[in-house]
Amino acid sequence: MNQINIKINELPEITVKSGETIRELLRVNLSEKAYLPFLTIKNDLFASLNETVRTDCSISTLNRFYESERRTYENTAILILSFVARHSFPKRRFVVKHSICDGVYCEFMDEIPIKVEEIDFFRQEFAKIVAENTPIRPIVWTISDAIHHFASHQKEDTIHLLNHCSANFVTLYDLHGEMFWFPNPLAPETGLIRCYELLPYDIGFVLRVPVEGNPNRLHTYRDQSKLGEIFHEAHDWGRILELSYASDLNKSIAENAISDVIKIAEALHEKKIASIADQIDKNPEQARLVFVAGPSSSGKTTFMKRLYVQLRVLGRKVITLSIDNYFKDRCELKEEPGKGVNFEILEAIDLKLLNEHLQRLLSGKPVTPPVYDFLTGKKVAGRVEIKADENTIFIIEGIHGINPNLTSEIDDRMKFKIYISPLTHLNFDDTNRIPTHDTRLIRRIVRDAKFRGYSAADTIHMWKKVAEGEKRYIFTYQGQANVMFNSSLVYEIGALKTPAELALKKVLIHDKSYPEADRLLHFLSYFLPIEDDEIPPTSILREFIGKSSFVY
Repeated sequence: MNQINIKINELPEITVKSGETIRELLRVNLSEKAYLPFLTIKNDLFASLNETVRTDCSISTLNRFYESERRTYENTAILILSFVARHSFPKRRFVVKHSICDGVYCEFMDEIPIKVEEIDFFRQEFAKIVAENTPIRPIVWTISDAIHHFASHQKEDTIHLLNHCSANFVTLYDLHGEMFWFPNPLAPETGLIRCYELLPYDIGFVLRVPVEGNPNRLHTYRDQSKLGEIFHEAHDWGRILELSYASDLNKSIAENAISDVIKIAEALHEKKIASIADQIDKNPEQARLVFVAGPSSSGKTTFMKRLYVQLRVLGRKVITLSIDNYFKDRCELKEEPGKGVNFEILEAIDLKLLNEHLQRLLSGKPVTPPVYDFLTGKKVAGRVEIKADENTIFIIEGIHGINPNLTSEIDDRMKFKIYISPLTHLNFDDTNRIPTHDTRLIRRIVRDAKFRGYSAADTIHMWKKVAEGEKRYIFTYQGQANVMFNSSLVYEIGALKTPAELALKKVLIHDKSYPEADRLLHFLSYFLPIEDDEIPPTSILREFIGKSSFVY
């Protein structure tokens, strides 16, 4: 058998037999405590530990349970669920619909409620497969062979997806001789998925798995009924547009029907924003402070400007404010070693000044808000004095808007809190949802490259810190919002595809962000591009791709 040269992490290069799996190589050369067994990086690309090594290569292990490892863990759990559904409920179509409650919501396509005893059966069969510790083997197929395989197994959802993929090859995953498509590498064996739970939810159930940090612990369950309602609304919008899968979107593009999709999707947004304005207007003597909050790249600024228009249509006086202008001077903020100033934390805001200014404005007194100079890291004196009467509404945008500690000195009756996030309802196929996390990251990459002078590599490097701040300071409070707004547009991945690919293809192969850049390029390969000609200038998407009629 041929001999090949392998480099693992920073260890000296070794010579091994061709044909061994990455997991076998790691077991021989590293302590089990030196790495996590879910996912690895081979030649700068994410890879399954069950991948066979046949040529010289470098292997990098991962030892922290972050987004990539968690994704692998969750997708492997979904694979086990799908296997159970195929065998135990062969006449019912099982669908993984969206993320919620630190997991994913699942139901049957027939929308017949899943019984408690059926959930118990899922639990039992899931546990059996975990106990068997069955290998999950990645196998590279040509797209043509994969389509023929899924055609013979009546998997129309996956066939339609692969029909529009721009790649020539696809990796399928073998569990007990059955093939499954997943967009990202899976864990090498079922026995690694030991921490999970299945809980009844709505007409289906939630599969909960560990979040970042610890693969052996579930967070305390928190009901997210408001988020569930928004996903229900998103799926209703999908039915209106007759778009539930990536293949449906690709079909509308290929058949030149995307113009109507764009118009209807934008109209649904406008109708929802108008409805929110109506809710605010119903309390003319209260709800004068309207906070718009949400994670990065949700479209908060454009939403605020469109809400401003809708409130003006109702005859209300409106003034917009940004919490960013109330950041403390950089010299007052703690610097984390190697990370710089953290603007994601609530303590980065001059809360005393912000509360003082808002109280003055509510009482009709004039205020001159500061302007934050990010180059010097200092608040500078503003030049525009604001004075409002008792009928004025203030729209205040910032990531901490829903946090009750932001404006603890102000009566809650004066506040109306809006949480905004792009919660896409599209699936790749029945088993694979399109994560909100990826939609936001692609938006951010496009906007940073176009308007902020950051490369895709820069954005990916920063994203981990951004995501950590969101989990600690934004997602925790989303349930306290008066209303949630889904800023996702069903057609947006097609519109973002070309500028995102241009930015991602500039990432150099040995850069630490390259595996993630390659993953996102693979993600985008399943979508056809959309020209942006018909996207209206007021669209939330214009905040990221440019040519907005709003001034930012």
